[in-house]
Amino acid sequence: MFKKTQFWISYAEFKFFRNMGNFEFAFLCVILQMIKPLCIGYQQYSNSITAAQSEPEITSLHIRSDIIYRFASTCVVSTIVNDAMIGRETTFDVTLPDAAFISNFTLEVRGKSYQGIIKEKEIARKQYEQARRKGQTAGHIATRPRDTNRFKVSINVAAISEVTFELTYNELLQRRRGSYDHTIYINPKQIVPNLVVEVVIQESREITLLFVPPLRNDILSSWDDIGRNNLASIRRPSKTSAYIRYTPSVEEQRRTSYQGLSGLFVVEYDVDRKMDAGDIMVVNGYFVHFFAPRGLSRLRRRILFILDTSGSMDGIKIQQLKSAMKEILDDLQDGDVFNIVQFSGNVSTWASDVPARPVTPESIRSAKSFIDGLTAEGWTNINSAMLEGLRLITANITNGEPTEGETDRSVILDNIKTANIFSVPIFSLSFGESADLKFLKKMSAQNNGFARKIYEASDATLQLTGFYDEVSSILMSNVSFQYLDDRIIKHSMTNIIFPNYFEGSELVVAGQMNDKSLESLKLSVTGAGPNGMVELNSTGNIILHEMQGQPGIPKPYSFEMITEKLWAYMTIKQILNERLRETNQTVKNLMKERATSLALKYNFVTPLTSMVVTLPKGHQMNNNVLDTYVDNDPHFIVNVKGLETSVCFDVMGKQGDIFNLLFDDVTGILVNAEVISEKVKRTNKNVAKTNKTSNNTKHGNETNNTTYDIKTYLGKIIIKSSRFRLIISPYRWKFNKVTKSWRGSQTISSRKTKIVIDGTGKVLLVMFPNKITLLVIRHMRTKSQLQSGKVNFLGFYIADDRGFSMNTHGLLGQFIYRNIVLEKKRKLSDGKIRGKLVIDGNTKKTRKVVATLGKRRNLSTDKLIHCWMIQNNGKRLIDGNYTDYLMASLYSTKTNRRHIRRQHV
Repeated sequence: MFKKTQFWISYAEFKFFRNMGNFEFAFLCVILQMIKPLCIGYQQYSNSITAAQSEPEITSLHIRSDIIYRFASTCVVSTIVNDAMIGRETTFDVTLPDAAFISNFTLEVRGKSYQGIIKEKEIARKQYEQARRKGQTAGHIATRPRDTNRFKVSINVAAISEVTFELTYNELLQRRRGSYDHTIYINPKQIVPNLVVEVVIQESREITLLFVPPLRNDILSSWDDIGRNNLASIRRPSKTSAYIRYTPSVEEQRRTSYQGLSGLFVVEYDVDRKMDAGDIMVVNGYFVHFFAPRGLSRLRRRILFILDTSGSMDGIKIQQLKSAMKEILDDLQDGDVFNIVQFSGNVSTWASDVPARPVTPESIRSAKSFIDGLTAEGWTNINSAMLEGLRLITANITNGEPTEGETDRSVILDNIKTANIFSVPIFSLSFGESADLKFLKKMSAQNNGFARKIYEASDATLQLTGFYDEVSSILMSNVSFQYLDDRIIKHSMTNIIFPNYFEGSELVVAGQMNDKSLESLKLSVTGAGPNGMVELNSTGNIILHEMQGQPGIPKPYSFEMITEKLWAYMTIKQILNERLRETNQTVKNLMKERATSLALKYNFVTPLTSMVVTLPKGHQMNNNVLDTYVDNDPHFIVNVKGLETSVCFDVMGKQGDIFNLLFDDVTGILVNAEVISEKVKRTNKNVAKTNKTSNNTKHGNETNNTTYDIKTYLGKIIIKSSRFRLIISPYRWKFNKVTKSWRGSQTISSRKTKIVIDGTGKVLLVMFPNKITLLVIRHMRTKSQLQSGKVNFLGFYIADDRGFSMNTHGLLGQFIYRNIVLEKKRKLSDGKIRGKLVIDGNTKKTRKVVATLGKRRNLSTDKLIHCWMIQNNGKRLIDGNYTDYLMASLYSTKTNRRHIRRQHV
C-alpha cells in the first residue's frame, strides 16, 4: 500500500479578456486562495484501478480504449480471485478523467451479471443508502484529486471464487497545445499476472503525431525530460489508424515496484491540418463538425497581470508565482503590450504612468525586477482588483479569498458582470490552499470562459505556464458557424458561436438532421483575424457514413451510435455549463430536467445522475462454499441437493492405492489420488486387553507393550485436462514437465485456465474457464511429528462445480448432480440421531441407506461440521463398491474393474 500523504489544494484564477481598443486582445488572470485550509489525504499518484495486496488477487486487468474521431470509449475489465478459505472484501476502484461520463458498469459474481443502473441523483442516493442500511453490497461514485473522477464499488468475494468487473466510460478528447492527450490511470496496488492496455485510434485524416511517453505520475515534467515508453508497441495499419498495446510482464512490473505499476499511461496524437473548414462526420442522422485550421496568424495581445501578494501567498506559492511570471514575460513578443498590478489590501501598478507598455528588452528586465521585489503580506481585496482589472482590460494573478472590501460572492459576481460591458471572456485558474471552486466556475461561465484547477505541488510553475501557452495565442475571435442546409435541425445544434479560437485547440459542433441520407453539407465559418475577417467555406467536407475495419486492429465498439452519443455528450456538457451561469431558478430547473433526461436516455453518469450497483440480498456471497471435499484420513464430505446437512463417509484404502475422485468425459477433466499411510507408535498399558486391535504382530522387533495407529491419507493428486497435466505432492508440484515449489505467491495461465498458489504456500487453486474451480490444500507435519511416523498429506476440494456435465463421476464427482432426501429420522437411546436417506438423481437405481448424524472437522476452516455419516466405506451411498474406483495408474481414466462402473444416465 502506498503511504498516505497530505497536501493542500490551492486556488488561482488566470483570466483573459478581449480589448475593444487599438489592440485586439488582452488578458486578465486572477489566482484566488480562500482562507480555510482544506487538507485532503490521498493515495500517492492518485490514479487507480485498485485492490490492495491484503485483498484478493487481481489475476487480470484489461483496459481498452477505442478512439474514433476524437471520441474515446474506454472499457476496464478486472478479474479478482479470492483464494482464501473465507470470504473477503475487495474494492474495484477506477480513476477516470474529469470530463468523462460513465456509461456502463457490470459485475459478474458466480456466473450472474449485475448491471449498474443510471438514475436521477437523489433517487440513486436514496437507493444506495437503503441498500447500505440493509447490509447489501452497493457501489457509488466519488471524486479524486487532479481533475479526475473516481468510480468505486466494494463487494464480498466468496471463498475460493472470482468476480469480474467491467466499467465503460466515454470522453471527447480536447485538443490542447497542438495535440490530443488520452490518459488512462493505472494503479492496481499489486503485481498483475495478466495486465494489458490497448488503445485503438481511427481518424478521418492522416495521423501525423503519435507519442507514448513512459508511465508517470501526475506531476508534470519538462518536455525535454520525457522519453518514450519502451514497453508499448505501436502499429500503423494505415495512415489514419494506429494500434498501441502495453503488456508489462510480471518482472517488468516488479522492477517498477513490488506493489506493481502506478501512474498515467498517456497516448498523445494529432492529425494533418489544412487551411479549411474542417471535417464533418455524419452517421444515422447526426453530425459532428471538427474545426482546427492551420496557417492562421496570431492576434496581438494586451495583457495586464494582477498579482495577489496577500499573506495567504506566503511561502512556496509566491516563489512559484514569481517563477511562472518570469517565464510568461519571456514569452511576450514584439507588438504585445502589458502591465503588472499587485494587490493585497491595497492595489499598486508596475507602470503607473500608462495603462500598458510595449514589449522591449528594457521593459521585460524592469518587469522581472518588479516581480523579484514582491512580498506576501496583508489582506485580500479581490473585488477592487477584479474591477480595476476589467477597467484596464488586463491579466490578473491572485491567491486569496475576499477578506477586505466587498466579500459577498453574489455581489462580486454582479459587479463583475456589470463591469464587463464588452463580454470579455474570463478564464480562471484556481491556485492556493483552499477556495470556492464553484464560485470560480460560475464567474467564468457567466463571462464566456471556464475554470481550471492548479495544484500546489512541485510542478505548479509548469501548470501555470502550460495553461498560459494554451490560451495566450488567439488565432480568431468571434467565431461563427453557419450550416446552409434546411435539413439541419437548428435547435438541436450545440454552440455555434465561440468567443475565441486558440492556437493548438479545436472547435467542435454537433447536431441532428431530419434526413439520414444527407451526402453533402454546405457550411461557412467566419471570425476576426489579425488582418480582418476570415471566412472558410466548404461544400465537400469528408462525410462519413460508416467506418471500414482496418487490418491488424481489433474491431472497435459499435460505430452506428458514435455521432448520436457524441452529440448527447456535448449537449449535456453545454446544458450543465449554461445552467451554471444562469441566475433564474425556473430556467435552471428546466435545464436540469433536460440534461437529466438526456443522461438517463444515453446512460451517462453526470453531476445530475448517479449509478447504483446493488447485489440482491439473496445473492450475497456465502463465506463457506468448500463443502464437497476429501481430506484427512481420508474423510469424504459431500454437499448434495435435497439435504441441508452434508453427507460423509470414509474409504479404507491402503498404501499405493490410486482412487478416481472425479472424471468428466465432456470437459475432459480427470482427478486421481494416490494413497499413502502412516504408522504411529503409541503406548498402551492395557495392550493385553486390546491386543486384537493392535498391529504389533506384524513387527517382530516391537514389544507387546507397543501398538500402532495406522491411517491413510492422500499423498499425491493429479489434475488432468486436454490442455495440461498437474501432479501435486506435499513437497512440490509439476505443471506439464516443469517442477514448481510451494513457496511464494504464483500464478500460471494456460490458455484460459489459471493456476494460483497463495502466499502461504498451503493452497493450490485451479480455475477452469467453464466455471469449474478445484482446490488442493497441503498439510505439513512438524519435525517431531514426522519423526514419530506421521506423514505430510493433501486435501482435495471442489470449490465451483457449475461447469461439470451430467456425465461426471468418481468418488466425489458422482454427487455433483445427485439428489438425496432424508426420508425419516429418530433419536436412539444413546442420544444419537439416525436417519434413512433416499439416493436418487444421476444413478441407475433409487436406493436407501441408513446414516447417523455426527461431526467431521473441515481442515480448510478448522471447524466441526454436522454430516450424515455412512459406514462400510460408503456402501449403498456410492455407486458400486469403493474398490470399483481403483485406477490402473495415476494418469488412467480406466478403473481396475471397468465393467462394474455404472452406466451414465
